[in-house]
Amino acid sequence: MSVYHLVSEHGNAVRPPLGNPFHPSICKSLPIGSDWSVRVAADHVQEWRDCGVDPGIIELNVETLDDTAINDYSDSLFPIAERLNWKITRFGRKTRSNLRGWWVSGIDPLNNWKRMEWGRFKPDASTPVIDQEKGKPAKYLSPSLGPGSSRLILLDVPQSIWEKVAGRYGVSIVPTDLTNGFWHWVWKSNLPIIVTEGEKKAGCLLTQGYAAISLPGIFNGYRKDSKKLIPELAHFATAKRSVFICFDHETKPKTLKNLNLAITKLGKLLERGGCSVKVISLPGPQKGVDDFIVAQGNQPFDAFYESALPLQFWVASKLWSLTYQPTLTLNTPYLGKLPYPSSGLACIKSPKGTGKTTALQDLIQEAINSGRKVLVITHRIQLGRAICSSIGIDWIEEVKESETGGLFGYGLCIDSLHSTSQARFNPQLWKGAIVILDEVEQILWHALNSTTCYEHRVKILEALRELVEVVLSSNGLIVAQDADLSDVSIDYLKGLVEAPMEPWIVVNQWKPESAWNVSFYDTKNPASMISRMEKFIAQGAIFVAVDSQKVSGKWSSKNLETYLQTRYPDKRILRIDSESVADPQHPAYGIVEQLNQIITNYDIVLATPTIGTGVSIDVRGHFKAVFGIFQGVTPDVESRQALARVREPVPRLVWSARFGPGKVGNGSCSYQDVIHSTTKNVKYNITLLKEVDFDIDAQTDPITLRTWAKMATRVNVSLWNYRNEFRNGLLLEGHQVTTITDDLLKLLPSEFQLQCSELLETLEAKTIAEVLKEKLLTGVLSFPGVEYLHCQHDERLADSIMQEIKGIQEYSRLTEAQAVASAPLISSAEYDRLKDQRAKTSDERYVQQKHELQRRYPIPVTPELKIKDDGGWYSQLRLHYYLTHDPVFVRLRDLKEWQGHLDRGNGKVSLQDIKLLTAQVETFKVLGILNLLNPQRLIRATDPDIEQLRLNSIQYRHDIKALLNLTISEKMKPIEVVQALLRKLGLKLACIGRDLKDDGRRCGSRIYQFQTPKDERERIFAQWQQRDAINPVDHVEEGKGDSLLSRNIIDIIPVDPPPDIYDLSQGLGGFSEVPLKQQQKQVASDTGEEKCFMAERIYAQMGCTTKFLFPSIQVGSLVKYIEQSCCWVVQQLQGATAVIKQIHSTVERTVPLSNLTLIVAKEDLADSTS
Repeated sequence: MSVYHLVSEHGNAVRPPLGNPFHPSICKSLPIGSDWSVRVAADHVQEWRDCGVDPGIIELNVETLDDTAINDYSDSLFPIAERLNWKITRFGRKTRSNLRGWWVSGIDPLNNWKRMEWGRFKPDASTPVIDQEKGKPAKYLSPSLGPGSSRLILLDVPQSIWEKVAGRYGVSIVPTDLTNGFWHWVWKSNLPIIVTEGEKKAGCLLTQGYAAISLPGIFNGYRKDSKKLIPELAHFATAKRSVFICFDHETKPKTLKNLNLAITKLGKLLERGGCSVKVISLPGPQKGVDDFIVAQGNQPFDAFYESALPLQFWVASKLWSLTYQPTLTLNTPYLGKLPYPSSGLACIKSPKGTGKTTALQDLIQEAINSGRKVLVITHRIQLGRAICSSIGIDWIEEVKESETGGLFGYGLCIDSLHSTSQARFNPQLWKGAIVILDEVEQILWHALNSTTCYEHRVKILEALRELVEVVLSSNGLIVAQDADLSDVSIDYLKGLVEAPMEPWIVVNQWKPESAWNVSFYDTKNPASMISRMEKFIAQGAIFVAVDSQKVSGKWSSKNLETYLQTRYPDKRILRIDSESVADPQHPAYGIVEQLNQIITNYDIVLATPTIGTGVSIDVRGHFKAVFGIFQGVTPDVESRQALARVREPVPRLVWSARFGPGKVGNGSCSYQDVIHSTTKNVKYNITLLKEVDFDIDAQTDPITLRTWAKMATRVNVSLWNYRNEFRNGLLLEGHQVTTITDDLLKLLPSEFQLQCSELLETLEAKTIAEVLKEKLLTGVLSFPGVEYLHCQHDERLADSIMQEIKGIQEYSRLTEAQAVASAPLISSAEYDRLKDQRAKTSDERYVQQKHELQRRYPIPVTPELKIKDDGGWYSQLRLHYYLTHDPVFVRLRDLKEWQGHLDRGNGKVSLQDIKLLTAQVETFKVLGILNLLNPQRLIRATDPDIEQLRLNSIQYRHDIKALLNLTISEKMKPIEVVQALLRKLGLKLACIGRDLKDDGRRCGSRIYQFQTPKDERERIFAQWQQRDAINPVDHVEEGKGDSLLSRNIIDIIPVDPPPDIYDLSQGLGGFSEVPLKQQQKQVASDTGEEKCFMAERIYAQMGCTTKFLFPSIQVGSLVKYIEQSCCWVVQQLQGATAVIKQIHSTVERTVPLSNLTLIVAKEDLADSTS
């Protein structure tokens, strides 16, 4: 039932749709007109129609050509040679009556939209033309006009297709358009276009109502020499036009590499012209878009069109690609025994559940029999234990008690891969050994980015480098395997050794034949999905995969456990997360090694990524469904792996957030931008510290930084568009996905959505929604691949679940906070022992957390303090403190931080770990934030300094993003900018009223005021100030001046706790959902072309240059000091500081100019005095 019939039943007169959508199979059955016999032969017509092309398009653009033809004057012609610009002598074989094929040409946008003389010829298979260079039949031939002569094909369309395109995009056709033609109308209307390779593919897309342009080859959209778009395509590269690139689905590594290169170059050139570029990735197995549409229908393609990735997202997603030529290609559900080489780098890419770990058993046994040592490196302890158990070697903690004592080798977590760990790891002891990196992608990411590796990251990475060099230089073997193995990991491992090497690579292309039936919830929260649990629990057990553990997360494993225990008190529930598997008092303690034996004892199993990659749940018949609740804490790749832990293809019910909060670095989807931003941040701070000499080439590893940035980019691209990426990933894996949504428009195919837009001219949206809802609920109307939420879900039940979960979250947070606050006190030595202890009870964790809070805050630990700390209060407080206190304090803190990194890394640093604050503090000062922290001041958006603050923030937004990890948009209003900056300090302006109009109405400008927070921060600041109030002069090295601080003072400064590596990128609304278009702007590339104006201003303020930024403050000016309510007079100016004297007092102070607010200038003061 169409929307038109649906609405007309209710008495509404509507016009019929513009061009009915039809499946290509209908197109094939249409009769061939008799007038075609002259222009195009029946076999050529059928060839195009088999590709889903409308007969009218074929008739207008395709022509059958023979080698010789006779015109009305009985002259012999050579149409093929003439079209292809062949000389008859070069044609060689002279007239060949058997040479035959079809010719296609289109419209010329550079010649008043007339028929283009250039075109393409496809010889029949029975009459081939040999390509002299390749030595095989040419598939297509273009006119021989010399280098750089290729053009594109704009297929002409009949009126019915034109109307269909107009209907899809909701653009009218006026009489004057008919004169200039279809493509002129597409051009002047700035309609979206699809660029594809091949005329039949473009014809198929046009048949479906898409404006599609055909290139003769993937590299033919631009000139290689000039690096510019070809003129015809440049004509369409207009500002704000949406351009979709849709090339073939390829699997061959070399072809795939060329395809990615072509898309990237073409896309960037189109973006340079002002276009918005997206990439449509076909899932296969069909190669071309025409084959895909013929096989699957138009609706699946519509879905991929709607979910096409912006170019920079797509480029980042390609960092998952493996383009190395495989040594061995397989297509098997189980690897079995592999012919591993005896030495070198062996890389295995094989899907989840195909026995990668089992395939190692024979290799390991042979090594043990021959006395060859084996080292297994993982990123999770539980996973490592399971692997070691399966292949018969010790885990590092078992070596002392083992009969073999690690004689044959052992396994360890990469966190312990350094000389100061309990393993006392020495790479030199592993000459000739076999090193296994199971789940290598996650091992490297863990080493490069995890908080657990923070203290020893440089040592770990240096030990890994030495290990790879030692093993490979002594005829050892390194086995790196992963279901998602990519070039990034292989490139990194190759880059660790100086000698070039070619890896031995196995690629298993097998895909499970038994796809999952996935119910994918496109809803605000997972409450509706949780309401479905009851159905499956009645049938048997369920497995619930989540990506959050802490009680602060609404849908965390702990809170869901509490909810399910209340809902199903008679069911046996097992929670598996990082805390439960390490708690000797919990039934999940040490469960991974015997997971398949124990798990059948439970009715509901909740699991976090603790049992992530490498763990296989192979029990059959126990679980009736797998549920997934993913809030974007982990990338979609890892989340989909969590769904696959249960190997049995039972139904999957999945909910994911629209976007994830845990972006890495500056959140960019360009790894070059991530590197640039990270490096720039450190350089800014080092320049401001002045005492530090920083040689980035000598003190950092470029290979490590580049690999981290590439992997960070993969995380970011997943999290920016998390829900769509998740769903697309499931589709690409071959699963049957049904999207369940309460958004009525999302239920409709794209052409129906456009028709609904047309109906809005005559009907109210409410009417359409009511009719659709009625038909959907009664089952009269349905659409494949989507389901209306309320058909099988009780809205009231979902609401009650949501409220119950909220209550559990608040109760759990308070209960845990009270437990921490009431935990006993311990000494620093006891804390150090407890921190390094792997197994901890809940009480021991509470004790540890309390001690950590005491280190941070010099006040009694209360439940309220614990809750505020969980919300990131410490970082806000710390920044506020350093902003409003002596500038020396933050510099001392940063010097201590920097020295700590140098000490831990033996003179080298890991740039992604550097979290210095000096530049952040000075940025706030330069922007004038201190002027706003005055409770006496009334603030309006129209105030000159507020307007200037907004302009400066927008002008320096790239620097602000790099330094503060805060996105400033040009659309933001002045107060929005102010509030966004103040949120970084845990502060805000309160609206206290409005100005009055002349007529007395209260509808003028809003009035804001800073209200000093009553949250004990002043008490904390006082203690911190007392801690930091050490006179730096006493510790300055003699003869070095006051700009160089000695090592003595650095050593007595307290160290901040390790930062969270995943800094949450905050936009305007904290972590609220951001529209995709705005997200794309937020992650737009910082090309580095703009000068670092913010840095220049900060340097000036800090005395790094001679520029002076406060010309209005002069000797004699009346000023207010930010920390005092009284007035001061400027006595003397000294660089970026001023000596000020209190009025009616002899008190003098030397303060930074940035802490002063001008009340009356010197000349104004003189006028008022006179």
